[in-house]
Amino acid sequence: MAAIDITALRALAARRDGVISRAQARSMGLSHVTIRTRIASGAWDRIGRALILRDVARPGDRQQAWILTANISDGAIVTGPLAARLGGWDVPGSELLFIDADHRPAGIPGTRLIRRIPSEVTRRRDGLRLAHRLDALADTLIHAPGTRAADLLDLSLQRRWIDVAALDRVVAERAGHGHRGVGVLRHLRARAASGSRSEAEHRMAGLLRHVSGTWVANYTVRDPERRIVAEIDFANRQHRIAIEVDGRAFHTDHRSFERDRVRQNILVLLGWTILRFTWEQIINDPAGVIATINAACAYAATRAAT
Repeated sequence: MAAIDITALRALAARRDGVISRAQARSMGLSHVTIRTRIASGAWDRIGRALILRDVARPGDRQQAWILTANISDGAIVTGPLAARLGGWDVPGSELLFIDADHRPAGIPGTRLIRRIPSEVTRRRDGLRLAHRLDALADTLIHAPGTRAADLLDLSLQRRWIDVAALDRVVAERAGHGHRGVGVLRHLRARAASGSRSEAEHRMAGLLRHVSGTWVANYTVRDPERRIVAEIDFANRQHRIAIEVDGRAFHTDHRSFERDRVRQNILVLLGWTILRFTWEQIINDPAGVIATINAACAYAATRAAT
């Protein structure tokens, strides 16, 4: 009988990336002594109330979510950056945030209980319960330490994970119910509401007031067949000058880098001049940014006159 129980326990652990709870091990007939022996032998690891069977363990975000669940209950809901990543958004962060209707504390340090009822729960086929990725991102923004919330918002706007309308929906859902963090979300919403997609673009919009010509934010470029080929952060349509800005949290992976370069080449072939500015340039050398843009406009005007 014990061998059958061990087999069933290993099969359960394999479905959960190597993780089971101590309660599950006990329910399958393993004694406290047996559990301690397996941990001492190195066959198993223990993190709080979670047991990890090394030979079927698969480290990663899913395993971390199972460890968190095993330390609370199978009814707990994982949120924060972990849930956002498992939902398909590569949100940075190591915070361990969870929602539990019974407000049970987790058995491991570094976790934070969020006392709210989520608007939507994604129950994966493997059994994990995750907050919807927009809710998970909002929880991450609320609980991000220091200035990281502003940087994460900037990244989220650039990656198109979130926009002002989405922030409005989250604030509306959480306001008036005693939810903590609504003030933080409102502040971040105001930061994002400039009409540009990041604080860097908001700062650039201010600098462009000191540059001649008419500048259009988020300008859509189409090819001769009227197909959309790019959206430019700021465009001077008269001189075909495109300005792209990188926010404080700007990151790019290889695929995004390649796609961006293809897009830039298409714009050049359509007659656009591309100017790119970083957050550091915009903040630390605004006069230099303005001078560069004015020089590009003067050159374009001279070229058009010849």
